Amino acid sequence: MRAFCAVPCGEQLAQAVTRHLDELRAGPVGQLPVRWTRPETWHLTLQFLGEWSETRLESLKDDLPAAADMEPFALAPGALDGFPNLESPRVLFLQMADDGQTAQLANRVREIVGNCWSEGPQDTRAFHAHLTLGRVKVRLSRDEANLLQGIDLGALPSVFVEGFNLVASNLSQDGALYTVLGFFPLRK
Repeated sequence: MRAFCAVPCGEQLAQAVTRHLDELRAGPVGQLPVRWTRPETWHLTLQFLGEWSETRLESLKDDLPAAADMEPFALAPGALDGFPNLESPRVLFLQMADDGQTAQLANRVREIVGNCWSEGPQDTRAFHAHLTLGRVKVRLSRDEANLLQGIDLGALPSVFVEGFNLVASNLSQDGALYTVLGFFPLRK
């Protein structure tokens, strides 16, 4: 089963970003070759696991509460950015300002994941706090890239991180379908 651990986006942030993107897509941004992700799929990935058996995921569920042994915290959104960059993006995302708490949570999750299955298929790239908003279908022209670089999503509400989810991801023609397998609240 394909799975990941993630912080939910939060309803207030999802609504605010949706409003901004809808306004932008009504103009020239709507003509860009971007497949925008659906707000209900927005999350901050702490650890992508890849394919895990149900048995391994059950074992992981037993261990993940230890990662949540920290105080809840606020996570502030930043600007629009792209991987590998906004000049030639493949992925468009909303940066999330990390004062160290999000990285600490991600590191705790990653340590537990590694202890559960050290040779597993989990992603080992450096953690980068972000919400994926879209995927670019083809290489953008300079004018299209400049248009993206000029996007200002304005003031956005923070996300209050109260815990994280273990999520199963099933890919379909309509995009990924997510099922929450467990929620792990942070210590209050």
